Amino acid sequence: LEFTVQMQCQDCAEAVRAALQGAPGVRLLELRLEAQTVLVETTEAAERVRNLLENSGRRAVLKGMGGSDDANLGAAVAALSGPGAARGLVRFLQVSPTRCVVDGAVDGLPPGPHG
Repeated sequence: LEFTVQMQCQDCAEAVRAALQGAPGVRLLELRLEAQTVLVETTEAAERVRNLLENSGRRAVLKGMGGSDDANLGAAVAALSGPGAARGLVRFLQVSPTRCVVDGAVDGLPPGPHG
């Protein structure tokens, strides 16, 4: 799994590294501060890894997913903008014929339910 993680400094990167260290089923492959990306190998769900990353105090968004098979089932990205400050990015990744991972972040929405 590849994530974009809001990291601005070396302390941020070390906090992310510490958040993943010792997590069962998660192995950090690469952390690139300048690109704000984290690459992990895992047997855990993407949401679980995202939660671990966000436990470091940084925002994380799934950027991509790979696997042992080379089948390309499709992917899409939606950039969102609306009135005022609302904006975000949502990714859709078809991981099997019957499963799609949807991950993203939307900022600038007023408090309350949104669907």
